[in-house]
Amino acid sequence: MESVRTSKQLFYQLAGRLKKIIAGLSVSETDKWCGFYQKGGKRFAYILLAKRKSKIDIWCLGNLDYIKQKYATKIKFKSRQETSGSFGKDFQINFVIENSEDIENAILLLAEISNSWTREELISAFNLYCKIPINKINRNNTQIIEFAYLLGKTPKEVAKRFTNFSKLEATVNILEGIEDEDKSTWTYFNENWEKSTFESENKIIDFENKLKNITEFPKGKERESIIKSRINQNFFRSAVLSSYQNKCCITGLPLVELLNASHILPWATDVTNRLNPHNGLCLNVLHDRAFDRGFITVTPNYNINISPSINAFLDYKSVSDYFSCYQNQKIILPNRFLPEKSFLEFHNQNIFKK
Repeated sequence: MESVRTSKQLFYQLAGRLKKIIAGLSVSETDKWCGFYQKGGKRFAYILLAKRKSKIDIWCLGNLDYIKQKYATKIKFKSRQETSGSFGKDFQINFVIENSEDIENAILLLAEISNSWTREELISAFNLYCKIPINKINRNNTQIIEFAYLLGKTPKEVAKRFTNFSKLEATVNILEGIEDEDKSTWTYFNENWEKSTFESENKIIDFENKLKNITEFPKGKERESIIKSRINQNFFRSAVLSSYQNKCCITGLPLVELLNASHILPWATDVTNRLNPHNGLCLNVLHDRAFDRGFITVTPNYNINISPSINAFLDYKSVSDYFSCYQNQKIILPNRFLPEKSFLEFHNQNIFKK
C-alpha cells in the first residue's frame, strides 16, 4: 500500500504542474488507472499506478519516432507492447516516472502532445498575430509555418488561433466559438500593452533558444535591453502597418519604405500606450511629420482636418495636392486596432494647430 500511495503522490505532482500550463486540462483517477484530458474531453494520456514500486507508467498520444528522438536523453521510454483496439493504435508512447526529475521532463513532453496551448504559447502567438495582416492569416503563410515549428504545432492550429484573435478584435460582443484562453490573452494585451509585449517577446526568445539548443543567453539588464531593442525596432511598426495593410491611411500610398507608424499620443506623453496599436496611424513620411507637428489631425470620427496655419501657402500647388484636398475626407480605416477615439481627441485638443 505504501508504494501505491507514493505512486499516487507522483501522479498528483505531475497533474498539479500540468494544470498550471495546459489550459482546460481535466483529470480522472482511480486506485489503478488515471487519465489526462485536453479541452473538449479528448484523453491524451493514460497513467498506471504501480503497486509494488514507487513509480507510474504513462501511455500517451504523439508521433513515436519524433518524440523518442527529441526526448531520448530525458525520458525513460519503455518498449511498447502490442495491443488491440484504439488504445493500441493511438497510444504508442510509453514511459515511466520514478522521481521529481522525471516529472520535470514528462511535463515538457505531455504539454507538447496535448494539443492544448500553454499561456506562454498563447501570448507569443498574439504577439505574432499583431504583426501579420489579417488577409494573410492562413496555414500557408511563411511566418505562421515558422512560428508553428517553433512551438511544435501545426500551421493549421496557429492559423486557427490567429483567426480567433481577429474575431475578438472585430467585436467583443460576438464571442461564440472563441476559447476562454483566447479571450483572456486578448484582454491581457489590451489592458497593458507595455507589459504584455515585453513578456511575450521574452517568451519568443526562449522558444527560439530552445529550438537552437542555446543554453547560454544574457540575463538581467543585458537580456532586458535585448528584448526592448527587439520590441522598439519591430512590434509597434509591424502591428500598425499590418493593420492598415501596409498603406497610408490618408493617401493609400503602398510603399512600405515610405510609411511610418505614427503615435497619436506622443511617445513621451503616455508611456503605457507606446506599444498600443490603437495609438497608431499608418502615414507616409510627409503626413507623419505634419501630424506630429500638428499641421493635420484626425478627428474622433476619423475625418482628416487640415490646420488653418497653412492657409498662407494655399497658392502653392503642392499644398493643395498634399494637404487641402484631404480636408474633411475619411481616413482609410484599419481592419483591426481602430484608433482610440480618446487618443484622437487628445491630439485634436493639444497638438493640432487651430
